[in-house]
Amino acid sequence: MIRDYLVLLSWLCAVQGKIGYFWHITDIHYDPQYYTYRPETACWNPRNGKQTNNGRSTIVPGEFGDYGCDSPWALIESAAKEMSIRSTDGVKFILWTGDALTRTTGMSTELRLQCLRNLTDLLSRTFKGQFVFPALGHDDIGVSFSQLADLWQHWLPQEALDTFKIAGYYMIEQRAEQYRIILLNTNLWLNTADNRMLQRIGTGTNNNTEDPANQWSWFQAALDTARGKKQTVYIVGHTPPGVDDRDSGAVMLQERHNTKYLQLIRQYSDIIRGQFFGHWHSDTFRVVYSDTGLPVSWIMMAPSISPRTAGGPNNPGLRLYEFETTTGQVRDYKQYYLNLLEANSIGAAKWSVEYSLCEYYDLKEITAISLHDLADRFTQFNDYAFVRYYAANTVSLPREVEQIWGCGGPLNGACALHHYCTVTRLNQESYKECYISYAYALASTGVPSTPRLHLALHLALVLLVCLEFLRNR
Repeated sequence: MIRDYLVLLSWLCAVQGKIGYFWHITDIHYDPQYYTYRPETACWNPRNGKQTNNGRSTIVPGEFGDYGCDSPWALIESAAKEMSIRSTDGVKFILWTGDALTRTTGMSTELRLQCLRNLTDLLSRTFKGQFVFPALGHDDIGVSFSQLADLWQHWLPQEALDTFKIAGYYMIEQRAEQYRIILLNTNLWLNTADNRMLQRIGTGTNNNTEDPANQWSWFQAALDTARGKKQTVYIVGHTPPGVDDRDSGAVMLQERHNTKYLQLIRQYSDIIRGQFFGHWHSDTFRVVYSDTGLPVSWIMMAPSISPRTAGGPNNPGLRLYEFETTTGQVRDYKQYYLNLLEANSIGAAKWSVEYSLCEYYDLKEITAISLHDLADRFTQFNDYAFVRYYAANTVSLPREVEQIWGCGGPLNGACALHHYCTVTRLNQESYKECYISYAYALASTGVPSTPRLHLALHLALVLLVCLEFLRNR
């Protein structure tokens, strides 16, 4: 009897799958020219509009960075140290989703390559027993694919290097565990100016506007192969589909490529276990729906290590996922963060757990349906979900820092509606239709009946109608 019970227990454990972990880090934006001892050359110097005294900045730069700056080396080192401390034997790999370098212009190819080499060395020392899988961000251009392949060849198998050297995309097959990681070069799907720049530094293969560098053909073939082998898939890249939840003006995918991506996700949603992106710098997610409106897949966007972004600052963030290694099913994640004000004040980077996803949002599982339900709670004004989401979106940014950066606070219904529509509508037209229709419905019914919210929704609706009128003139 006991033996039969143990056999049954062993079988149940095998079905559930072995538990593993992986880190997701993104948008480091290393600035090698961030100085604490030369304020006249720092990123927040008088030319950037800071208060000055006789032409010099009156603000003392923080050791671990500034909310208006990209990452100094001290911040990046502290993040690597935290990941090293928090890592266990169960960490299988690390996803590094691009924008490793600062957005400051004027960096030579040699300096960019040296910065990437420094970051690679740091991550190699931090994760001595694991592989790091990099995806290219739009701020990583300026170094050729072959140079990057040489830099990362100790992490990537030969079959991955073969495609990476050509156009910056590749695939990792975990044969023993029956899942694949597809790493896309989303730079190929951005605006034409970025494509021309990539063509200059690449191999000249990026001349097909419908399928730049044949990435679409390769991507679909990889999905077909995975389905044929009954494998599951993670999709990883830098720039996600959809609309920027911060309204920062950050570059998005071309509409035709955005549409093509969503079509493939719908077509292969049965084998896709997760999509992981960066770029927005904010802590957010997206839900992909079928043609009939059913939630079929999800996308997670991790917040940046850099505290600076065009749409408003973040606290630096790191993310550790828990997943079943045999099925690829994501079970949960822990979001870590650094209170930048506190770190600079005490002279020490004390990273801590900000939240765990399932506990924070009261989720039983991470699926497209559960995340659809979570997004739906944003519009229910007697629910705490949006209040928590809004705090996490900027990685627990202190109120005194947020000031004018936010969209009016969690009680602003127009803000909640904007985020709901960015999460559930993954192209510009559907986002706009979502916002207008919901704003009109809420404003018409007076739900909720606060004058501030009622006015905000009416103003938002009027503004969108006016913009649409001007656009179509």
